[in-house]
Amino acid sequence: MITHSLVERGLSFEDAYEVASTVRERVKPRKVIEKKDLSLLIQHIVQEKFDKKYVGAPPPAAAVPTTILVRGQNLNLPFSKGLLAQSLQASGLEPSAAYEVSREIESLLWRREQEEIKRDELRRLIYETIVRKYDRKFAERYLLWRYFKAPDKPLIILFGGATGTGKSTVATEVAHRLGIQRILATDTVRQIMRTMVSRDLLPTIHYSSYEAWRDRMSIGVDPDTAVLEAFREQAVRVLVGVRAMIERAIHENFSMIVEGVHIVPGLTQLERFAEDAYIVPLVISTLNHENYLERFPIRQREAENRTSERYRRNFDNILKIQDYILEMAEHYDIPIIENLHLDQTVSSILTVITNALREKLKISGEELVQRVL
Repeated sequence: MITHSLVERGLSFEDAYEVASTVRERVKPRKVIEKKDLSLLIQHIVQEKFDKKYVGAPPPAAAVPTTILVRGQNLNLPFSKGLLAQSLQASGLEPSAAYEVSREIESLLWRREQEEIKRDELRRLIYETIVRKYDRKFAERYLLWRYFKAPDKPLIILFGGATGTGKSTVATEVAHRLGIQRILATDTVRQIMRTMVSRDLLPTIHYSSYEAWRDRMSIGVDPDTAVLEAFREQAVRVLVGVRAMIERAIHENFSMIVEGVHIVPGLTQLERFAEDAYIVPLVISTLNHENYLERFPIRQREAENRTSERYRRNFDNILKIQDYILEMAEHYDIPIIENLHLDQTVSSILTVITNALREKLKISGEELVQRVL
């Protein structure tokens, strides 16, 4: 609300968001703040960071309808700038760019004093705005996700990669951008299996992926091969549970992201689902060892049981597993995304997903325009 208010007063989205973030940090220690005190705090921070011309009430606007109705074939809904901004992020637009497009669309509808608009007219307006402000590729991706909004079969996105490459964070952000409600971590499947199957029957699932080899040392397995042999066995066992969850997603027709070290190309055996779901596999990597080591203290802050020292002790084994996963990805022609910066990584992943869907749907940009608009 603060961001929106400041944008209306003339700030750019980035500057308004910076002010709102500063306000949030300064009021966090308080349980209650009076409206007048909050207003003064906002004014003070704006004066602190920017020019005084941004302070004060927004310019008077002409009377506009309080609600703009979007009319569809079977359902009428009020226009939501926030929901539109979120849906636009699926096209690969940065959040600030998506917000700017949404704000421009809303302002245009207000200037026209429209109380309602047909859904296909709104989509065309959004498409033309994206083409004009940014690039046709973003506009076509927007249409692709509109076309894919009610799919005949679910979308299953698979994120593989070694421990600590940032799979969970990336999966959460991609799920938000695409509006996918369900994320499954393969470690959750392993945890469930551990409670159901004793260590004597399946010892490998009772260890972390990079420590599963320890049980094999007692039976004289070569240390040089034990790490990958034990990891492969653990992955095969866990993927039984993963496939069961994918079967349920297909049966109930809901899209899902599955992330985890056990998503190994060549071991997933998902070919049998090819006709029943849109399956898009990817592998997340961190190739720079120094950057890789820096990720482990972050994991420790996120979960106390994830001690960075434990990861450092096992770093050589983690690297062995990463090399193996990357080798399998290259062999099976699975896209590998290096996770250097979150925004850049998410943008690359959205590009891979949309391109894969377009190829699976066998639809061109012109066909998308005709079908959606």
